[in-house]
Amino acid sequence: MTYLSSKKIFPGNWAEPLNGWYKNIDTNDSGSNDASKGGPTSVLAIPGWKYFQQRGYVAVSNTSGGGAVATGNVIVPSPYRNDDTRPDITGMVISGDSTLPAYVYRATISVASGWDGTVVTFGRDSSGPVSVTGVGEPVSQANLTSTVSGAQAGEVFFAGASAAYSELPLLTATGAAGVDVSGVYKELTASTTFKVYARGTTTGTSTSGGWYISDADSAANRKGYFVVEVCYLQPDVAPGYEDIDGYLLGRTVS
Repeated sequence: MTYLSSKKIFPGNWAEPLNGWYKNIDTNDSGSNDASKGGPTSVLAIPGWKYFQQRGYVAVSNTSGGGAVATGNVIVPSPYRNDDTRPDITGMVISGDSTLPAYVYRATISVASGWDGTVVTFGRDSSGPVSVTGVGEPVSQANLTSTVSGAQAGEVFFAGASAAYSELPLLTATGAAGVDVSGVYKELTASTTFKVYARGTTTGTSTSGGWYISDADSAANRKGYFVVEVCYLQPDVAPGYEDIDGYLLGRTVS
């Protein structure tokens, strides 16, 4: 599922973190969610451009004995914690299209508590992870690595508060390297899902290994968490009648 529209705020009203939660509704009892009731929040920091910041998490509750997990769907938490009609969303989606593309310029991933695993990537889904060398990928995926040995051979340990960041979307070189689109943005012209993956290297296009928590943590009903963030901007929609009706006498429209 993807959002159908977005909520817009202006810098003067920006008093809380942006969030990616949304709710689609069925307006004609067709069984499909054909309208929007509260899309993800964006800020018109620059006239004509909406800026988004989506945050979410992947909970880790499995142990090595129960099998490592190599793919995680991101949970976008609902800001309405006491309203069970507005639940969390499973799946972090960016609603880009060919007319109004979304331009990703930042991705991050962090570990709330430590456990064993492999390279852990937060990035877009293409029936699996995408190589970091692709066009726009350096700024739209975060790759968490570690050199600390884990509990078993071939494993690494990710300490709590470990974090990884995408490349900065700024031109820092001259010549051909200075105009490389890979270092500026990732253009998304269709609805795109972002997930968390375990893989062997940052260029791998298939999963490898996985993540898990210790038996002791599991027995104590504890969980580990990957916390992720993706930031992007998108052209605003064209203004409509509702944007000018307050300035018109009679307020009629054909």
